[in-house]
Amino acid sequence: MITTPLRADEGAELSWDQVILDHDEIRLTANDTKNAEYFVMPLTQLSKSLLAPTKPATGTKVFQLSRIADGKMTSWSHFANAVRKASGVDKFALHDLRRTFSTLMAEHTDVPMDIIDGLLNHKQSATRGGVIKHYQQAKLLGKRREAMQAWERLLESFL
Repeated sequence: MITTPLRADEGAELSWDQVILDHDEIRLTANDTKNAEYFVMPLTQLSKSLLAPTKPATGTKVFQLSRIADGKMTSWSHFANAVRKASGVDKFALHDLRRTFSTLMAEHTDVPMDIIDGLLNHKQSATRGGVIKHYQQAKLLGKRREAMQAWERLLESFL
C-alpha cells in the first residue's frame, strides 16, 4: 500500500482485473472510488515487482484481507493492531500511508501539489474546485506517472 497511495477500501477491494501490469496501471471505475470518478493509478517498477509475483492462479483479490475468499475486509482494527505489533509503530493507521505519500512528495520532490493531490484522487480539493472543475478535465496521466517514479526513487532511498 505504501507504493500506491490508494484509499484503504480501494486497496482492500482491489481485484486482479483492475491491475493492468502490461500498462503499468491500476484502473478503478467510478463505482470503485470514494468520489465516484474513474481513476488511473500509475504503477512503478517497485509496485509491479511486489505485485506480479503474488498473482494467484485463482481468486480475484490482490490483498486477501478477509478469512472468506474474496470477501470484503471488515476487521480494520484487527488489521491495524497487527501492523502496529509487527512494525512497532504504536499509532499506525492505514490512512497514514496517504499522509506520508503527500508529505514526503511535497518535502522531497518538485512534483506540484495538484499532481500529488490528483494521485490521492481528491475531488473537492482546492485544485479541483470552482470554475476549474467545469473546464479542466485532463487526467495528467503522464505527469502522474513521472510523480510516481519520483515516489519510487524516494521509497528506494529509504531502503
